[in-house]
Amino acid sequence: MKRKIINLLLILYMVSGIAYAASLSVESDTQEFKDSDKKIYLEGNVKVKSGDANVLSPRAVVEVDPKSNKVNKVEFKENAYSYQLKDGKKHEIKAQILEMSLLNKVFSAQGNTLSSITENDKPVVIVTADRQEYNKTTSTMKAFGNVNIIYKDVETYSNQAIVELNDKNDVKIIHLIGNAKLHQGKSKINAKKLTYNNIKQEAIATGNVYSDITTEDNKRIEVWSDYQSYDKRVNVVSASGSTKIKYEDYLATGPKVNVYGDKKTGKLNNAVFLGRSKIETKGRTIEADRITISMNPKDFKAEGHVKSTIPNIGN
Repeated sequence: MKRKIINLLLILYMVSGIAYAASLSVESDTQEFKDSDKKIYLEGNVKVKSGDANVLSPRAVVEVDPKSNKVNKVEFKENAYSYQLKDGKKHEIKAQILEMSLLNKVFSAQGNTLSSITENDKPVVIVTADRQEYNKTTSTMKAFGNVNIIYKDVETYSNQAIVELNDKNDVKIIHLIGNAKLHQGKSKINAKKLTYNNIKQEAIATGNVYSDITTEDNKRIEVWSDYQSYDKRVNVVSASGSTKIKYEDYLATGPKVNVYGDKKTGKLNNAVFLGRSKIETKGRTIEADRITISMNPKDFKAEGHVKSTIPNIGN
């Protein structure tokens, strides 16, 4: 017969003045405390509640610090599930093993991990990874190994990720580290490191950056550089450092370029190279201090110390 137990050991802690453990509620079919290793073993239909955090699993082990006699952490085994309800949002974590630290309020998940934030029964954020950590105090989620994040119309991939949340569990900033990829609609960005700021609606990429920008009218432009930023509010891509652009039969290089798009339609308008730049098209090479590539109509304009090279003009 299933029994509900608020563990006697925890009550003793309360009496001795360690009141922080008073909110820890434990349910399970059986519980066993071994004084030799200072651990409580929970078996069958384990339910643990600490504040607004709830964790369910078939088995769990409660670890007690031998010096302070405080509950240090709880480790849940075999398909653990955690959820937190706050401000109309539900934050969930699923994993093979889930560890809850009561001292620093950190949830650590390992093995086929999946975490999500749901609002009005609709997922806002879904994160899968080999390992995840959620710090309740700082509202920060960290993911490691084969990280995949789906947030609204943005999907990302990376070796590691850090997601900063506000006090309402809304996404503020997503940091992608190592083989970072961001897909949004028909466009994508690849880089060593990528940061997406949801508040500023801005993405910043560094290290071997490659962008493939495709607009609603299927105009496509590819950009390579050391650094790139995209401001969604004004629909502008800025790139610098060994910058290269490919647009149809145009291939342009230079130290810096800004790609402008229409804020309402999303259509690409033009790309402006600043600094000594070069454009190649149909066998011709043109160098100038400023080169402007127009998408509609398709043409370009070179300004400032312009030099053209036209090979193979005949005898």
